Amino acid sequence: MLFTVAEARAAGLSRGVLRGPAYRRVLGPVYVDAAVTVTPQLQATAALMLTPGAVVSHQTALSLWTGDHRAGDVVHVTVQRNPRLTLPRVQGLRVHEVQHLDQESPAELPLTSPARTFLDLAPYHDLPDLVAAGDALVRRTAAEPTDFVEASAAAIGVRGVRLARAAARLVRAGVDSPMESRLRMVLVLGGLPEPTIGHVVNDSGGGWLATLDLSYPDRQLGIDYDGRHHLADPRQWRNDIRRRENLEREGWLLRLVTAYDVLQAPQTVVARITEDLATYRRRSYAA
Repeated sequence: MLFTVAEARAAGLSRGVLRGPAYRRVLGPVYVDAAVTVTPQLQATAALMLTPGAVVSHQTALSLWTGDHRAGDVVHVTVQRNPRLTLPRVQGLRVHEVQHLDQESPAELPLTSPARTFLDLAPYHDLPDLVAAGDALVRRTAAEPTDFVEASAAAIGVRGVRLARAAARLVRAGVDSPMESRLRMVLVLGGLPEPTIGHVVNDSGGGWLATLDLSYPDRQLGIDYDGRHHLADPRQWRNDIRRRENLEREGWLLRLVTAYDVLQAPQTVVARITEDLATYRRRSYAA
C-alpha cells in the first residue's frame, strides 16, 4: 500500500505523476494511492519505514492506543540512542532519542507502553490535557491509574516528571471522553470537591434512570457534558429532555455544560456549581 519515491521510480513513476491527483504524500518520501485515507496508523507505518528499529510514541502512540483516527500534523517515533545512527530529517516526522527503549506491539505496530506514552506526553501538555490523555488510556487499554502513578514516581531526571506525577494522581477510570475529563478538571482545579464519575441513578421503583457523567450524589446534583451530537440529533435531544424531567421528578438537579463553557468560561462553570451546592445545603438545612 505504502511506497517510497525510490520504489516509485523503480516502477516507472515520475515525480510529476506522484505529485498528481492519483497519489498523496503520507510522510516525507512515502506515498499512497489517493483513494486511501491517511490515518495515524498509516502515518506511523510510514514513519517506521523511515526509521527502522523505532517505536511509535508520544501523541501518535496516544492516537493509536485510544482509537483516534484523525491524522496528526507531526508523527512521533522514539529510537534508542546510538551515536552511529543517522536520524532522518523529514518534515512532519519527530524522532526522539532515549537511553532505554520499551515497547508493546498491538496491531503489529511497536508502540510505547501506555505508561511510557503518558510520561512522554508530559512536557508537551498542561495538567488538564495530560489527565485527559491518562483517562483515555485507562479507558481504551488494560492500563490502570496506579500504573501512571507508579511510572511517574519511578521516573528520575525525566522532563515534565512533576507534572506527570500531579496528573497521574488525578487519572480516573470510567471517563467517556476527553471533554468530560477536562470538565472534571475545571471543577477540581476550581476548588470544588472531586465529583463522582458514572453514578447510576435509579427511580423510586429501583429501575435504571440515568448514568451521569459527573455528580455529587449526596446532593443529588448531576453534571453532564453536552456535545454537539445532542443538538444535531432530534431523537437524542428529545431523550435528553425526558431524561432531565425524570431526574427532576426524583429530586435531582441536572446541569448541562458545553464545550464553550469548559474551554472559554471555566470560572462561570465553577461559580454555577458552587452556587448549586450551596443552595442544596441551605435547602437541606431548611427541611
